[in-house]
Amino acid sequence: MSFIVLAAEASAETKNPVLPVVSEMFWGAVTFTALYLLVKFVLLPPFKRTMSDRAATIAADKDAAELARQQVASADSDVVDQLAGTRAEAAAIIEQAREEAEVERTRLVGRAEREVQAMRDLADTELSSARDKAMQGMKPQVSELAAGAASRVLNRQVSLSEAQPVIDRHLANQN
Repeated sequence: MSFIVLAAEASAETKNPVLPVVSEMFWGAVTFTALYLLVKFVLLPPFKRTMSDRAATIAADKDAAELARQQVASADSDVVDQLAGTRAEAAAIIEQAREEAEVERTRLVGRAEREVQAMRDLADTELSSARDKAMQGMKPQVSELAAGAASRVLNRQVSLSEAQPVIDRHLANQN
């Protein structure tokens, strides 16, 4: 207890360092008010203006980006529509070309078949003509040989005039 009494006596003689002096409180209030007014009216308005300008710029950029997205989507749909039209046109052109090629192929094949048939007919005619010439050229010799062979087989003399109608008939049926 004596400690408390000593502390009370010492405090009565000295000033309390925690309690402010009235003049300090006055100048502290004036300084605080001056700083408050300085911050509120001088420093804070440009900061707020900068922040609102920044927010407006961000909003404008977002709007511009959305508009650009819409334009890109519109352009994409236009390109897809044009591409579909172009593909349809290309398919029609290809189909027309196929039809024309088929007509041309049919015409060329027909012409080639006619030429081949003409060549065959010509070859058949030439072959027939050559065969007839060969037969005409060999007819007297064949007739003599046939008459001689008939004479030997029959053991009698067969004249060429007797054998000629049979030989002619046989040679005519050779085809």
